[in-house]
Amino acid sequence: MAKATGKASVVIFSPHIHSFNSIEKVMWDVVIALIPAGIASVYFFGTNALRIIIISVLTAVITELFMNLLTKSRITIMDGSAVITGLLFAYNLPPAVPWYLVVAGSSFAIAIVKWAFGGLGYNFMNPAIGGRIFVLAAWTTFMVGNWSPTIRGFLNSGLDFGNASLKIVSPDVISTASPLNSLKAGGWNMVHSFNFDNYWNLFIGNIPGCIGETSKLALLVGFVYLLIKKVVTPIIPLIYIATVALLAWIFGGLPLGSGIFTGNPLYHILSGGLILGACFMATDYVTSPIGLKGKIVFAVSLGVLTMIIRLWGGYPEGVSYAIAFMNIFVPLIDRYVKERIYGHGNKKLQKMAG
Repeated sequence: MAKATGKASVVIFSPHIHSFNSIEKVMWDVVIALIPAGIASVYFFGTNALRIIIISVLTAVITELFMNLLTKSRITIMDGSAVITGLLFAYNLPPAVPWYLVVAGSSFAIAIVKWAFGGLGYNFMNPAIGGRIFVLAAWTTFMVGNWSPTIRGFLNSGLDFGNASLKIVSPDVISTASPLNSLKAGGWNMVHSFNFDNYWNLFIGNIPGCIGETSKLALLVGFVYLLIKKVVTPIIPLIYIATVALLAWIFGGLPLGSGIFTGNPLYHILSGGLILGACFMATDYVTSPIGLKGKIVFAVSLGVLTMIIRLWGGYPEGVSYAIAFMNIFVPLIDRYVKERIYGHGNKKLQKMAG
């Protein structure tokens, strides 16, 4: 039908779906869902994690305000989008990164990935992913080779929380060992030597890694909240994770000298940033497909790319690059993988319409 506006007619297609959601409500729901992972990051990595989160969020909000003023647009720092970007970018950082890396990456995510293309709704890539890829290229050593143990062991040895936090970022305890690094570099022998095959630790987050990705328990708690609030659907995360699991089982043993169907899918699911990426970044409204078929193609492609990078690429992790690459193809997916038009081909509806 056509709606008169005084200047022109605006075509409004049916059926119409009414919702009480707003951009602000959805964004702040996502912020709430990310809080458990932030609490877990402080629990396992101490004041280092809190420092990174505060710097990243403040930088994102200040950069958002600067871009609002620069572009003479309405002030959007209260809609929650910049806070989400700051949180997600922080969660993708190791606990020992310097403050200037956090500032550079968070500001890049907002100013370049988001606002250089027009602001919220116009970015072609998830801003936090873009920020992470930027700092990964600029400061590769900090992002790939500086992994800290968690503070739990130092607390058990008698250190207080503050000293334990300082201890895990000291050069004498930082190593290149993380679950995925160990598997790629030394196979299951190295994994076992670092006790990374303790699946309970992998699940709760008591392992080296980026501060917001290690606790799968905390991430899943937040994701369930989003499902309950109907902010996201489980389609992309479930298909993405299932694709990774299937390919890990079929091909995961090949780089280690084993045959097909000898891989360990559970290890690949619980290691690295798969859960964080699948549940909180691949589901971004702006950079994921609209239709069901498109979401399926998108999620399967994410799983394939992630495992190609993990098994045969130069990096042990592939989630960020997979999401960034597929974000670029979302417009093409939406154009060529279309849903059936409502009522098209349904003879009963056509007859009712006359």
